[in-house]
Amino acid sequence: MKKLKGILSIFIVMIMALSVQIPVFAAEQMIAPKVTFSNFSVDKTTIKPGDIFTFTVTASSTRGQYIDDASFKFSGGDAFSVYKGSDTEYVSSFGSSVTVSKTFICNNETTAGSHPISVSCNFSYSGHEVNGDGSAEANYSVMTSSGSTTTGNTPVLVMSYEKFAEDIKAGDKFNFDFYITNKSTAYDVRNVNVKINGGDAFTIVSSGDTIYKSGIGKNQTAELSKKLLCNKSASSGYHPISLSVTYEYVKAGAAEQGTAEATFTVKTAAKKHDSSVSLTPRLVVGSFNYGNKSIRGGKKFTLNFTIKNNSKRIKAKNVIIKLSGGDVFVVADGTDTISVNNINPNSTVTVSKKFNCLNTAQSGVHPITASISYEYIEGGQKQSGTDDLTMSVPVVQPDKVMFTSIDLADKTINTGEETDCAFSIVNTGKTVLNNGSIKVVDESGTELNSSYIGTIEAGAQYSSNYNLPITMNEAGDYKLTLVFEYENDNADKKRIKQTFKVHVEDYTDPFPTDPADTSDDKSDSDSSSSKTKVIIGVVAGVVGAAVIVAVVVKKKKKHNKKGKVDFNEEI
Repeated sequence: MKKLKGILSIFIVMIMALSVQIPVFAAEQMIAPKVTFSNFSVDKTTIKPGDIFTFTVTASSTRGQYIDDASFKFSGGDAFSVYKGSDTEYVSSFGSSVTVSKTFICNNETTAGSHPISVSCNFSYSGHEVNGDGSAEANYSVMTSSGSTTTGNTPVLVMSYEKFAEDIKAGDKFNFDFYITNKSTAYDVRNVNVKINGGDAFTIVSSGDTIYKSGIGKNQTAELSKKLLCNKSASSGYHPISLSVTYEYVKAGAAEQGTAEATFTVKTAAKKHDSSVSLTPRLVVGSFNYGNKSIRGGKKFTLNFTIKNNSKRIKAKNVIIKLSGGDVFVVADGTDTISVNNINPNSTVTVSKKFNCLNTAQSGVHPITASISYEYIEGGQKQSGTDDLTMSVPVVQPDKVMFTSIDLADKTINTGEETDCAFSIVNTGKTVLNNGSIKVVDESGTELNSSYIGTIEAGAQYSSNYNLPITMNEAGDYKLTLVFEYENDNADKKRIKQTFKVHVEDYTDPFPTDPADTSDDKSDSDSSSSKTKVIIGVVAGVVGAAVIVAVVVKKKKKHNKKGKVDFNEEI
């Protein structure tokens, strides 16, 4: 009986436990997740106009629920502009948390003080009992100090646009007003061509997709505008508008070429109850990555990207993705084409392809284009569609610079005397070396002399003409170091060193004076006079002897005329 009561007790406890846990589980599934932001940070302690910095933030999901299709949009307001690329980062999914970042440039007109950076997130979620969309937003204050923009050796063009007070509605025409600021304080730019790409959501209304501007002065801003149409097929959400800029500037009397790119995200709203809005599938790049760093010339990398079908109802079938890397990237393995059987409505597929970055690639941002063709069924009929998508990949070429010779005008240096140091530097890389300077230091790091070099073009050599004089004040053997400092194409400050030996000797007079020769004593004068008299007497004696010999020889000649010469005759 006691055994039966024990079993019944255990059974009752289990039922009670289940009755408690099941509602809790269901309640957890019923609660929609929220996204919160924390761990805001910037990677520089001091930020002044012209500085480039990275802003980082952590997004967390409440209760650890999974978040899908998270789109993080960053804004630096009037103080900061997104530096290179889009203002939006896409994360396909995350659980408890994810860390995202964006690189900004501090605008020239930014005053010292506190300025906000905002980050917003639009996301979707799904669960056993509930699914839907959500959003979150947060602001962070960044401190700046006053300062002037560094001159630099190339112009930097920064773009921004006029924010819209309301969402752009599908089917509406609107003016896209934007600005281009020349951050350089040294170079004017000319022949500025701006190409506008509205992607799948926006179409250029008139006069082509390019705007021409004759020039933008140093530290000046140009205001430009283009009329666009928000396509009726555009779904509600964020859509990109990209700007690609080419320009010229004069450097050292020669015309140079420059490029700049920027992408802005514009929020749209689809018109409700509009039968003219097409349900045609629209395929877009949801996100892409190529690793954590810029691609080096001559290296292989893997491009991972997602293709999303924005249609809410129609499936995309027989999807063919053809990739092209232009003159910079080539497919590394097999074909340049990827096939996908189906992409369901409002769904995403992930694909990848390996590329080689060519050795000849120039530093900068270069596109990889995905040309997509697909089929779908609409109204019982088979239809076909195409989309062209572009992904921008940054390329950086390694610096290759070295000393080829170091020479001194004098092999042996005398203390206190100046001697010239000659050297040659060769740039064997594919990047320009800017703001080059040279200095010579001793073993303690003390600078003995320095000189400004300027720019060394790719493949060029700089040879000094004994324009780095040095002076050593103490005798001995020394190790000196030449230090060459420069900036590469990414404005990174670099240096190379080369050590060489010198031998220093105390100065020695090559024509020393005998102290005995400089005496003023009278005895020395008398001695000199006596020596002179002796020399005169010796000379007189030699002359007398010569006369006697001459007389004797003459008498012998006369005697020989009368008879034989007696070689035994005494003289």
